[in-house]
Amino acid sequence: MKTETFQDPSALMKRALFRSLLIGAVAVVLYMFCVEPCQTSLRKARTEHESLKDQQAGMVRDLKGAEMVKSRLDALQAERQAYLNGLLEPLLESYAMRAKSLLDPLAADVGLTIGDYSELPPRRLPLPVPQAPQLYARKPIRLTCTGTYATIVSFLLRVEEKMPLVSLEAFSLKTQKDPDNQSATIVLEWPIKGENTAAVAKGGVKK
Repeated sequence: MKTETFQDPSALMKRALFRSLLIGAVAVVLYMFCVEPCQTSLRKARTEHESLKDQQAGMVRDLKGAEMVKSRLDALQAERQAYLNGLLEPLLESYAMRAKSLLDPLAADVGLTIGDYSELPPRRLPLPVPQAPQLYARKPIRLTCTGTYATIVSFLLRVEEKMPLVSLEAFSLKTQKDPDNQSATIVLEWPIKGENTAAVAKGGVKK
């Protein structure tokens, strides 16, 4: 014969309530010490990630800007180098001798005879600020030559083609009876370094 055990309903309710409270307390403890720290760490990681993304985007923009600046700087350097390559440098302390070494081959190609070269005082360039250093100036070189009108024109065209920074400052033609021996005086102007403007060589170079 089985014996039935009767339990007090209030005791069952208390036990169930105790279990619920225990489970709730465990859940609170788990949330406080596990879930909440993980969520905080996750939020912090997301914030740091967004910050790093912004920094990376800024660095990419800076790199692109630096590449553009470098490209522009290289282009300016190339333009400047083309100008520097056209500067007239003294040969044995004489601009006239340097001009002679550059122009004689061009004259020989067209059959022009250049009698002599002479230097004229350099011309200072206008500056936006009066007290700014004179980095560059213009140096006129005068030369006398003989030949046909066609050879004189051909010579000037070659100078313009081969030396684009050289400008024609003055030109005069003295007509001769012999058409093959026209006499011309030409003044060509070169860019030079401004520091050389104080040391002006006198005289010239004969052919």
